[in-house]
Amino acid sequence: MPRPPRWTALLCVLLTASPSAQACTFCTGSVTSRQTLREHLATAQYAAYGTLKNPRVEPNGVSGATDFHVVQVLKPHAPFAKLPAFVIPKYLPIIGNTPPEYLYFVGDRDGKPDPVYGVPATLPMCEYVAAAMKLNPTDTTARLAFSFGHLDSPDPSVAADAFLEFAKATDAEIVKAKGVLNPGRLRKLLAHSETPADRLGVYAMLLGLCGGPEDRDFFDKLVTTRPLSPRVQDNLGGYLAGLTTLDAKLGWQRIAAVIDDANRPYAERLSAIGTLRYFQAAKGDAVRPDVVGSYKALLRHADLADLAIEDLRRWGYFDLTPEVLALFAKPTHASRLVRRAIVQYALTAPGPEATAFVAEVRAKDAKLVATVEELMKLQDPAKK
Repeated sequence: MPRPPRWTALLCVLLTASPSAQACTFCTGSVTSRQTLREHLATAQYAAYGTLKNPRVEPNGVSGATDFHVVQVLKPHAPFAKLPAFVIPKYLPIIGNTPPEYLYFVGDRDGKPDPVYGVPATLPMCEYVAAAMKLNPTDTTARLAFSFGHLDSPDPSVAADAFLEFAKATDAEIVKAKGVLNPGRLRKLLAHSETPADRLGVYAMLLGLCGGPEDRDFFDKLVTTRPLSPRVQDNLGGYLAGLTTLDAKLGWQRIAAVIDDANRPYAERLSAIGTLRYFQAAKGDAVRPDVVGSYKALLRHADLADLAIEDLRRWGYFDLTPEVLALFAKPTHASRLVRRAIVQYALTAPGPEATAFVAEVRAKDAKLVATVEELMKLQDPAKK
């Protein structure tokens, strides 16, 4: 897997919020940016399951429309109480394997249905959504318990939405809900060849929270086999998290073996950084010495140093201030990206050492310091 362009990484580093406030570490942004069916239902004024009929293209050849015939109302809305059908302002062809059954979330625009979002649906999905609607929106553990029971649903859409609930939960919320997890179900999901690859890291992390010695041995074999299988390599961070949760001493050894090996693929070492971020978000100061020790090793590697420095800065982990500032003079760490990360760290770090460092750099390269200060304003306009 090729490395992403470094300017892209810079933007991600400087404009990303603290990992502790984000969704599950082992889920991609493309997943966590989506709304769950429960969230769609909460914001809709009306929701119904029904069938698509009479799709048509308007005479202009651009716009279209499709009739939606209501079969079952999931969320009633008084003005639409007797609504037998409404028009979706888009062409939805019903051909081949395209299912005519849909679940639509609707708003109210001047007393008329305003279709906002629709998804192909089945009756089991409707039952799932109706049950989800009864959950207490503030009880994250209950919501995750409900979702966990549907991760292996035979309805792919239900299983995907249940996974999305975990993807959007924070690491700390997932750890808090570990009592609702079932290791047997997770083992089956991890072993099943049809389980989508992008869910494996999360399932490995979950199994670490509820598994036993046999799972530790299973994870250790997977992460030490060389070369890694593609499905493990793409989710290495989750597997390392599962292993470390089950056996801290062994797990931290395996993490160190990955991040300190410059010959390993960049993607694998980056994935191990995800494991460090997970533990910092989920356990905080309880694992601070292990996290700081791992980042001290990462600082030696110029291709990952900027990411390590920025994580330490965001978390307020200034234990390694002398080591970070010393990197500025190293030829191996002379890229603008790393030097910007060091300056940003120094602008945030407390103490006379960091203050003196900023003054010295400003005297030699005022433009560099000014650039970083502007980027920090974009990151948090409230800061001066």
